[in-house]
Amino acid sequence: MKKLYEQIVHNLLSDLALTVGDKVITEHAQVYTENGAHCTYLTGREGLYVSLDVRFSEDGVIFWLDAASENGFPAQNALSMKLGPMTPDGVLASRHDGPWWMYPDFSCDLGALKPKTQSLLLQKGVLHYHLLPLCEGNFRAEFEAGYLHLSSGTEGLTYLTGAFLAVSVSTDPYEAVNNTYTAAVHSGAISVPLREERCVPSLFDGFGWCTWDAFYNDVSSALIYEKLEEFRAKEIPVKWIIIDAGWMQRDGRLLQGLHVNDHFPEGLAACVKKIKEEYGIEKVGIWHTLQAFWDGIDPASTLAQELSDALVMTASGKLIPALDEDGAARFWDAWYSYLAECGIDFVKVDNQSSLPMQLTGTCPTPEGCRAAHAHLERAVDKYFDGIIINCMGMDMENVLSRPRSAVSRNSDDFYPTHERGFIKHLYQNAYNAVWHSHLYCCDYDMWWSDHPESAVQSGVLRAVSGSPVYVSDKIGETNRENILPLLDDDGSLMRCEGAAVPTRDCLYTDCAKEGKLLRICNYAGENFTVAAFNVSEGEITDTVDFGSIPGISEECEYIAYEYFSKTYTRVNAFEDTEITLGRDGVAVWSLYPIQIDEDENTPETEAEYVLLGSSDKYAPIAQKNRVRRSVSSLGL
Repeated sequence: MKKLYEQIVHNLLSDLALTVGDKVITEHAQVYTENGAHCTYLTGREGLYVSLDVRFSEDGVIFWLDAASENGFPAQNALSMKLGPMTPDGVLASRHDGPWWMYPDFSCDLGALKPKTQSLLLQKGVLHYHLLPLCEGNFRAEFEAGYLHLSSGTEGLTYLTGAFLAVSVSTDPYEAVNNTYTAAVHSGAISVPLREERCVPSLFDGFGWCTWDAFYNDVSSALIYEKLEEFRAKEIPVKWIIIDAGWMQRDGRLLQGLHVNDHFPEGLAACVKKIKEEYGIEKVGIWHTLQAFWDGIDPASTLAQELSDALVMTASGKLIPALDEDGAARFWDAWYSYLAECGIDFVKVDNQSSLPMQLTGTCPTPEGCRAAHAHLERAVDKYFDGIIINCMGMDMENVLSRPRSAVSRNSDDFYPTHERGFIKHLYQNAYNAVWHSHLYCCDYDMWWSDHPESAVQSGVLRAVSGSPVYVSDKIGETNRENILPLLDDDGSLMRCEGAAVPTRDCLYTDCAKEGKLLRICNYAGENFTVAAFNVSEGEITDTVDFGSIPGISEECEYIAYEYFSKTYTRVNAFEDTEITLGRDGVAVWSLYPIQIDEDENTPETEAEYVLLGSSDKYAPIAQKNRVRRSVSSLGL
């Protein structure tokens, strides 16, 4: 591990040179310990102390900082570390796309990294390096333009302390990312649980509907009932719904009251009761933001006066739920007790990654985010059995702050009116899942089942996603035939076990730019699914390399079923399949391992068999009840 550490330092971290203000500090005393290294910097500046502790594990290397300055550190870029000098052969960088979302970049020029890059996967030869900036202490880390910057968001802090970087190396890129998280959690550099330790609510085994793209802020109880009448008439088994934005008492972007507005004249309790009893909806969720509303609470409102001891005014001028435990409990108890009494079962909490900006100058932003999420989830546990969809929260200060919740949005919104908006939506979901899925069940957002441009593509993406599946169809615009391929015979979802990620041959490739099909894959048990999307302007002929699916066995042969062509083929990890797709075209395969019946009484032609799902489903590998079929009966 010492050799690996020295390789990382020399190739990726410019021999640990630090920039503090206008001064570059290169000289440091390094002492190796049994399980790491300790570096003390010779700053040459009175009143400035900087040291690094480096912890080694089987899975990776974790870097911790302790720094003190009598004059205080600036709020932004308090300390920086230059990247390089290695020039990678391939890069998958994940950077901010606005404050709330992340988007992939593929440039091999580390000096061109976009601001707020927060995951960096590099290929050099046969090795893959994953660099994950952290924010466990009182500052955050992020890459930009060839540097790793450390910032607290608060001017004049006299000390900075905490883990700031986890690095792992592997010949397998997916293993490199997994090892980074494992090493960080085991060392305490990440204090929240990994995905396998979080419990995805059973609610999301069913199909859902959200009011947002159907009604936006004009949502009303009457419109909800009308849509549910349509679902009933079309025999679509909706199990849960979300009443999204538009239900609140508000003035512009400020919250004025905790109860529903006049769009719900019968009151929230009566509305929820009717939704459940008359339309058979099992669970009803409701939307709000982490700050209560977009810009918080109206300081001039009666609500602000009544809950004055449960709110805090930030340096940015936002009145939001208190960050101390007692004050926060008073706020969330006041709101959630009302919602729970009205029959609300869960919440969707939006605008999360605006919080670091809103807290700037108030406190170290990672500390504020950890407090806000802890208080929120304590209340969600108390009133809603822990059921929450985290949304607009892909900034690492939010991602690494949630103590228990399992579901987190993985992309920007599905925008039904944006021409070819599905392509950006696909890119974000596929590449963000590479790092995001190690902590959360990735929510790929809602969609329109009758969208004129992308209804089928959106359905295939959800089928292979492993995420909750829900639509936001307008009244009269639900297409039953585009929903049924995602549902099992009992109306439940067929959810894959992981998150859909790019295949290995797409991992470092901007497929639209390179004229390639974007392939994403997932698994259920020993079965795999892979979907190919044409993200280019014209027709594309490309190969699908089944050997690029992470986890596929090189010692096994598979039967591959392609949904749209209705064809079965015999494949293995060493074969490619050529396919031509038109603009916006899509194909999706299910791969089942060929099994051998060793019973001597089984005829030789029946000995090879597979357990197949229904041919009318997009990703039947996740079907509960599959049927045994001999390979010979498939004509293979």
